[in-house]
Amino acid sequence: MSADPGIVVIGASLAGATAAQALRLDHGYEGPITLVGDEPHLPYQRPALSKGYLLGTTAPGDLDVLNPRFYADQDITLALGAPATALDLDTRRVRLAGGTEFPFTQVLVATGARPRRLQVPGADLDGICYLRNRDDSEHLATALRAAGDVVVIGAGWLGSELAAASRTLGNRTTVIDPLPTPLYHVLGDQIGGLIARRHHDHGVNLLLGDGVEAILGTRSVEAVQTITGRTIPADLVIVGVGATPNTELAQAAGLRVDGGILTDEHLRTSHPAAVAAGDVARHQHLRYLNPVRIEHWDNAVIHGLAAAATLLGKPATIDHVPYFFSTQYGSTLEYLGLPTTWDRIVTRGEHAGHGFTAFWLDRGVPVAALTIDNWGAAEHLRALIATAYPADPHQLADPDTPLPDLLPTRTSRDLRTARS
Repeated sequence: MSADPGIVVIGASLAGATAAQALRLDHGYEGPITLVGDEPHLPYQRPALSKGYLLGTTAPGDLDVLNPRFYADQDITLALGAPATALDLDTRRVRLAGGTEFPFTQVLVATGARPRRLQVPGADLDGICYLRNRDDSEHLATALRAAGDVVVIGAGWLGSELAAASRTLGNRTTVIDPLPTPLYHVLGDQIGGLIARRHHDHGVNLLLGDGVEAILGTRSVEAVQTITGRTIPADLVIVGVGATPNTELAQAAGLRVDGGILTDEHLRTSHPAAVAAGDVARHQHLRYLNPVRIEHWDNAVIHGLAAAATLLGKPATIDHVPYFFSTQYGSTLEYLGLPTTWDRIVTRGEHAGHGFTAFWLDRGVPVAALTIDNWGAAEHLRALIATAYPADPHQLADPDTPLPDLLPTRTSRDLRTARS
């Protein structure tokens, strides 16, 4: 019997389960592993909750991060359906609701995030839905099939997917957002305008440059009143206005928190016994000046793998090009990068259709890319952005130039490495 109290993972999430798997299979860790989760479900993947699972095309079992047998086979203790209520880093114990406690040598905090709540009159009426977890998706699926007039508040990635799902189910759908285009902060007005056109083409009523003044109704939602004075009929309102990281447990434990649990580039927190990963971690990323918090599926997987290595004294460095995908109206949109500034956008292909690709450039260097139904392109786009080397805009725009040919030559890369 090992005297090692083991590793406790707080958050039975994609990041948490990936870390547990990597500890056992990649690193051969033999000590106790405990996976704590506030939901009763085994760790599952969230992207389908606003896509196939919501629409009934993804089976429940397809959400599982790992085969359900994996946890018993690898001697991983599951403590599900009871959230962690206290984390004591001095005594190295975590306490769950109900009083159960687990000791640890090290802890991984992967407590995720929760939907930001709407703060307007009427926000507590029946018929207002948020989407974060599996139960939310199942509830929303039922509500969408019974709805007629749906209002989606927020035109980010989640709001866009929910609008697409609502239209797929035949609902009259309105999207309200104070910004001039969908995904304005991410894509800017030019490409955001193309996304708006896709929504228009599929029958979505976009109210952009407007906000929500109040939700109207007696007991249930009846309409949404906007800041500009419009009244939009609604029997279902879906709110997608961002997420708030679940930092309360970490903050009470004394970890440094600022818009997420602050970590270094290896996911180490301000306490030597604690690592943070996934949606809750605001980590120092070697590609960006300021710490970043990324809520993408890809980031959760990379964090899980890196956290496992760091927990075992083999610190992994976070320097990947962020990747995000979205499914809307039967198309898959893949976005790479996390630019803070750009001065030019170059596109190839027509009207944001199949194979359309947009490149965001900063002083000639590709810093982000979006591609639509362009299978296999993401790995080349990620490699292009990772080089941080100027690209020929004429080749970027030329659909006859294969994406691999956009990468700089080996000589160029070697020269740049030698200078850095």
